[in-house]
Amino acid sequence: MKRTIEIAASFTGTISTGNYENEKPFFSLKEITELPEDAALDNQFIKFRQQELKDICINAFKQQAELSYQDKIARAYGNIRFYKGKDGLLYPSVTSIIGWDADFFCSLDELAQYAARGTVIHKLVELFLIDGKVRLPKDVPEIYPELVILSKGSLGLQVDDVNFPAFFKDYPIQVVGLEAEVINDEHRYGGRADILCIIDSKNPGKWDKVDGVKFDAPTILDVKTGSLDKTKCWKQLTAYAKACHETEVNVEQVGVIHLNKEVKQGYSKPSIITDLDKYWPLFLSDRDNFKKRFGV
Repeated sequence: MKRTIEIAASFTGTISTGNYENEKPFFSLKEITELPEDAALDNQFIKFRQQELKDICINAFKQQAELSYQDKIARAYGNIRFYKGKDGLLYPSVTSIIGWDADFFCSLDELAQYAARGTVIHKLVELFLIDGKVRLPKDVPEIYPELVILSKGSLGLQVDDVNFPAFFKDYPIQVVGLEAEVINDEHRYGGRADILCIIDSKNPGKWDKVDGVKFDAPTILDVKTGSLDKTKCWKQLTAYAKACHETEVNVEQVGVIHLNKEVKQGYSKPSIITDLDKYWPLFLSDRDNFKKRFGV
């Protein structure tokens, strides 16, 4: 007849850096081991198992402490976005890593107006790429809050001063995915790629006039509606491409679609880069600086 022994361990501590003052999570584990009736108790074995169980509890505590701190940062800084990564951890977004302080010179009211314009235009582009239909902003219920912000805003921003359908006619693409969430667990960041596509060699349009373009290759294109900082664009898109590689999508080039109200046709000539290693160290430097500043 066999007998059983119960081995248990626990760990608790205080999280002073989380959302709640002096948060004290408690973790415990136990296991039941069967022994032959005549077996002697092995104290070394029991101590070994207790330590392993305690280590599991300690690691769970550390993960909870990290989650709690990340949640605190997310609540404290409204201009920093996060994505859920491995084990429920929060990863900062690529755009937050690159430019979390870029708009500090701008008032919150003006930031809201610029963000609303970008949201509206991106949604209209997304819907057009889904079914090829040109919509009026007022006919898209999801963007009504942004339209209200624009209509009442002091900047007088418009959304009909750019022209994505005209761009698409001149620069056709085969859409593979829209607004795809990408996560990089190694470097702990996330993002959302506007357009994953193929530039078809059988239907090139004006793409053959774009320097460096690769036909029939997996491509990420990003829609920009404001002024361009090319270095930031390439860092952002390179980070997306590297995250795609983790999901076995081998993105070979990235590009920018600049919907530009300053030109009559409503868009500028697109730009493409294929050297995805050139800007990768620059992004990793930004990632390191972000971690030093915010601890996540």
